[in-house]
Amino acid sequence: MDKSTIRNSFIEYLKANYNYARPEIMASNVFYAFNNPIGMDFWSIFESEANLLKGKYLLEMKFIEVNRKNPRGHASVHYGCWIKFKEFLDQRYNGVSKLRDDNMLF
Repeated sequence: MDKSTIRNSFIEYLKANYNYARPEIMASNVFYAFNNPIGMDFWSIFESEANLLKGKYLLEMKFIEVNRKNPRGHASVHYGCWIKFKEFLDQRYNGVSKLRDDNMLF
């Protein structure tokens, strides 16, 4: 399954289950860490709550490195999107580990 397919499926999930004004932006926030390595495998972020928190910390460090204004705040926004993405992966695919086991990740 390619990134575009999973991203579009996530956007549709958000539209069907939530009333967010811009689900496309949420999807972009999720995949920032895919497109810009943060020092942790992208898919492993979604394996556990502990990994979500580790990823948030690493993302904040990345934002500091690139001189982003308010790195902690931006990392928190991305973290909120990651939580919804993990929820999506857990509900739709029975978790990221299942996708890995079935060799469905690109």
